[in-house]
Amino acid sequence: MAIECMLRASAAEVDLAPPVGSWMTGFAAREFPSTGIHDPIMAHGVLLDNSSTSIMLISLDLLGIAPSNASELRAAISAKTGIDQQSILICCTHTHSGPAMKLSRKGNVTVNNEWRAEAFGKIIDMASDLPKALRPACIAYGTAIVLGIGFNRQDDSQAIDSELAAIAIESAEGDAIATIVNYAAHAVVLGPRNLHLSADYPGAVARGIKHKRGGIGLFFQGACGDVDPAINRDRGWGTGTFDDCEQIGARLADAALAALADAPRADCAVLKVISSTVRIPLDPPPAPDALAGETAAFEAELAVAQAKGDSVAIENAGAMLSWAADMQKAIRSGAVPSHLSAGISIFRINDLLIAGVPFEPYSEIALRVKEMLRPRVTAFFGYANGVFGYLAARWAKEQGGYGPDTSCRWGLGLLTGPGIGADDALVEQIVTAAKDIV
Repeated sequence: MAIECMLRASAAEVDLAPPVGSWMTGFAAREFPSTGIHDPIMAHGVLLDNSSTSIMLISLDLLGIAPSNASELRAAISAKTGIDQQSILICCTHTHSGPAMKLSRKGNVTVNNEWRAEAFGKIIDMASDLPKALRPACIAYGTAIVLGIGFNRQDDSQAIDSELAAIAIESAEGDAIATIVNYAAHAVVLGPRNLHLSADYPGAVARGIKHKRGGIGLFFQGACGDVDPAINRDRGWGTGTFDDCEQIGARLADAALAALADAPRADCAVLKVISSTVRIPLDPPPAPDALAGETAAFEAELAVAQAKGDSVAIENAGAMLSWAADMQKAIRSGAVPSHLSAGISIFRINDLLIAGVPFEPYSEIALRVKEMLRPRVTAFFGYANGVFGYLAARWAKEQGGYGPDTSCRWGLGLLTGPGIGADDALVEQIVTAAKDIV
């Protein structure tokens, strides 16, 4: 056996321990900070190494982090380990019951900067210890179609990606080191009325894997931009419970373990890494008359909310007025960008591909990528190395709505969202990059 293909691996996890009282993030309708912790907010990491190449995958129980924060984390980990930054992928599970990590236009939501610095330090320390724990390992992967978990929340007639991908990493003796589960469904089982910090159903997947198989369980969110848990359609939005999280988590964990049960193990691993930059077109700014009309509508909404004493509506109208003011300034100064440059990551592990993108992509994007790269299996990771926001499929851009058009207004980054053709640009760049390492 060639020494440069012999696989070694390690895995670890750490509780990020956000304090009770931290503001949670993900819902405009949430009125109050957290009042408790239901289940831990974790960071999980796994390192693969074959003497010539390393791949480090990190999963965080967070809504998302800024691309700048992801770059800082990767640089710090690289400095401590010697692992190339392009070999480090930091993803978020997109729980909507986790602590706020970046400011938004909602003025009542604050970030606990002291805790965030501590959390980033824990992530860096966990990742930096992984090379010291490397041991001989073998790897396997499998897939399964898991139906009934999610639905297309923008248009239920549109397809969603129901393919689960699972990766087993075991010691030479057959003991579990780590199990990776990749699936696409918004982590919004718990609604805005929940004030207990929680990893939502992805946390239940990771805990279920650890309990049933041992080792470290890691969940990586897929292309879930237009996918909500089916209970939001069937029972009513925001009605999900912690028991629902556990049931969904158990079902996905069981599906992953079943997919891996008879998968062939390999102790020799071809590891390849490529990073690339994609140029994403952005929507143009609204015409002056249209912006003036929207501003007037936001002002009217604010007046009504103030008259009613509706704190949520007051915050939301204020957030939209903040966006309108910034848009007006940018238009006057000619500073509205027409494109966004975003980094994507492609990893090859034997015949398995992993594509990581810093967006909240719609299902069709992952489905297209997977189809174009067959017969190889592709695991599609969203919220990877930061997140710029939603990236919708063309059909959704033509329909319009929150994800395709207005979601960007809540953040302090993009003033307009990815435009028509953004999906094509992303798919083309992923497929081109992937074909360079297969």
